[in-house]
Amino acid sequence: MPASATYGAVRAALEAQWTRLIAAFAAVDPQSPSRVPRWTVADLERHVSQTGQSLGIQAAGPPAEGAVTGLGEWAAALPGLSDRIAQRVRSELAPPLAEMVPATLAALDAGNPAQPVGQLTGTHRLADATLFRLIEAVVHGLDLPDPPVPDRNAQRIVVRALAGLLADRAPGRSVELRIPPAAALQLIEGPRHTRGTPPGVVETEPATFLRLATGRLTWADAVEEGRVRASGERTDLSSYLPLLR
Repeated sequence: MPASATYGAVRAALEAQWTRLIAAFAAVDPQSPSRVPRWTVADLERHVSQTGQSLGIQAAGPPAEGAVTGLGEWAAALPGLSDRIAQRVRSELAPPLAEMVPATLAALDAGNPAQPVGQLTGTHRLADATLFRLIEAVVHGLDLPDPPVPDRNAQRIVVRALAGLLADRAPGRSVELRIPPAAALQLIEGPRHTRGTPPGVVETEPATFLRLATGRLTWADAVEEGRVRASGERTDLSSYLPLLR
């Protein structure tokens, strides 16, 4: 399974990716449609700013109460919150992304990565909540009409995090998933290999994996378009995707 990124690495990648989003949002008409159904570009920026601002407030505040959960629980909670998130985007104000970012980054620099913070998805460590915002920043960059190229380190960290989530949901060693240069890991119960080529191999590039992991692209379409190369047994991963909804 890919190694977890440090809090410092995630925080640095978040700054880099937010910087790219600031420029990307500034270059497009706010009222143009994004790739999120029924969301404009302005809605998309407001959502990223709302969650980023909330993270900064939580980092500077007292520890939250409740059982602390991680990436898997965060991902599992998202589908049940889609209507609530959409309502928040349309009803609550947020500063422009360029105004939110410096204050939140300063709060993250002063914060304790292990501190529990409360979010709509539950109580999480600040380090994990920062990773969630990085996932969001990379994924929502792909939702812009003309998606910017993600920051390289940000994309790598997010791909590895989501690949690790996939490995948790489909444990085993019969299929090797290759996402060069970001990650390579083994999945799916079945015959275990110890050397040479595994029984099944799936290979794709990072942007395609992110679109598959978030439901922006179906497995069938990715295979048909040649964006996924799968050979051998147990290499149809459609039953495990998307990871985020």
